[in-house]
Amino acid sequence: MQLKSGVELHLSQGATLRASDDPSLYTPIAEHNPDITANAKICAFLWANEAEDIRISGSGTLDGGGDTEACPSWEVAQDLFRPALCLFNASSNIEFENVTLIGSKWWTLHLRNCDHVRIRAIRMHNTWPNSDGIDPDGCRNVMISDSFLKCGDDCIVFKSTQGHDNDNATITNCILETNHTCFKLGTESFGAFRNIVISNCVMRGHVAFGLFMKDGGVMENIRGNNLVIDTPSDWPILIDAMARDYTSGNPAGSIRNISLTQCSISGPGRVWIEGPADDPASNIRLQDIDWKVTGPVPSPPVSKPNGSARTQTDPDRTDYAQDPAHILAIHTQGLTLNGVQLSGPDAERKLISTFGA
Repeated sequence: MQLKSGVELHLSQGATLRASDDPSLYTPIAEHNPDITANAKICAFLWANEAEDIRISGSGTLDGGGDTEACPSWEVAQDLFRPALCLFNASSNIEFENVTLIGSKWWTLHLRNCDHVRIRAIRMHNTWPNSDGIDPDGCRNVMISDSFLKCGDDCIVFKSTQGHDNDNATITNCILETNHTCFKLGTESFGAFRNIVISNCVMRGHVAFGLFMKDGGVMENIRGNNLVIDTPSDWPILIDAMARDYTSGNPAGSIRNISLTQCSISGPGRVWIEGPADDPASNIRLQDIDWKVTGPVPSPPVSKPNGSARTQTDPDRTDYAQDPAHILAIHTQGLTLNGVQLSGPDAERKLISTFGA
């Protein structure tokens, strides 16, 4: 269903729009690079192209049809027809307020090269593989607030699939739940990610704060503040630049000016910070971090996650995860730690190990 400029779709209490699973009813709107993104031909239940001044409001529901009881495995899902629930392409002045979005079989709310986006007080629940929550993909001036997202994949994930920059975004007062990453930049990262702030959020996921630079762009001026993080995983905090294919010779990209402040974390895991040897991650600050360590470092330690199945990692690279320190900093410059406190029965571990620059 296409929305044109100047339209408000209002879903009253009790109203539900449910997507069909008949592929013949959908028109491909755009394409991704199949080497980096699943489901390369993009179809969507609700979509707009080169439109402006669109508002989706009300207490009703948009249902993608991905029922929990029919949720397939990741391998099976790759061969299924899976439209996005909502896609806005090259559009501006887009608003979502109060609506519920459920059952998406792929990305739920994909914002592709959009400007001035406001998302407030939405509810989201998805379980299917690749069912990201909100994907600003090369967008400017994005505000997300007061929302609850429970997703089968990453909750809020900024991407740059076509090289468009992500500039100026705030996420605040949200609850984010997933078995993947709560707040993520990448892995698709051909353009820049600048001036992005996440604050006052509760995060329950395997990775809470994940920056994955792989495709030659830059991530700079990224701030996380006043985050409450509850995670069972080994690496809830990852700030990482590593090329998508180690054989290609293409640069990974740059990460600089990143801060995490006033965060409360509960979980057994650790922090991974890594830049390329020839372009170290720079000006990284961890301040006023209260970490309740709930378990020992795994023995033997697990390796760092790649962030995507579509990567080629050098099998001969040093496995820095073997070091038991709580913070691992590989090829970094200007790393600042201030007020990082570990507590709990397994808190007696070395605070930091550094490798390279």
